Amino acid sequence: MIILTTVIFFGLLLFPPSTASSGIIVHDLITVKGQQTMLKVETRGKLLSKGGELVDISVNGKQIGRALSGGDGFAFRQFMAAGTGIYRITAKSGKEEGRGVLLSLTKGQKIIFIDAEGVLLKEAFSEKTRKGSRETIKKLSGRFPVVFLQTGLLGVKALKTWLKENGFQEAPVIPWRQGMIFEEIKEMGLKIKAVIGSRSVVESAKPYNARAFSFEAGGDAEEVKEWDDIRKKINQ
Repeated sequence: MIILTTVIFFGLLLFPPSTASSGIIVHDLITVKGQQTMLKVETRGKLLSKGGELVDISVNGKQIGRALSGGDGFAFRQFMAAGTGIYRITAKSGKEEGRGVLLSLTKGQKIIFIDAEGVLLKEAFSEKTRKGSRETIKKLSGRFPVVFLQTGLLGVKALKTWLKENGFQEAPVIPWRQGMIFEEIKEMGLKIKAVIGSRSVVESAKPYNARAFSFEAGGDAEEVKEWDDIRKKINQ
């Protein structure tokens, strides 16, 4: 209990709740080109969800319609990506605005998943990034689409803010949910090129025959010391 309380305390110091809770949250998504997908927007107050809010939703600057949030605070709107790549989603309700991204791929494409909280921080309770992470991820994204996984105490909104402030490239930030994301990817006809993360994240991807890398010793992943080691191994 003492350890858990300490972790939460330091997490709140680095990422205050105010950066992650209120306003409009646009959930990042992965989809397949030419298939209908449901854009997901959440309207929140300071602490709780806000239902009954009318939300204007735009994709790449073009309004695609309005949606009313339900009692749980969620509003939905159908969208079909005609091409591949990053689609930028904007949702507005009154004076509030939220932004997110939709990554559209073709069936059979391979994705690199990165456990953002597990492998980008230099050490626990530090805002410093691990050496070479930004540069390596940028190089890897030139060959494969990259997706960041939210796996720890941070909310998605707070994690996205941290990634942007620390110079990481724009990419979807998706909740890990103990590996459920990997099953969803499989059902969409997409594949996993590699998973870079903590031991628990790597183990959750094992049923999908994903190549795995970790900075932690032991387990089924290939242990690495530097980010550039990952780039070299993936390019082999």
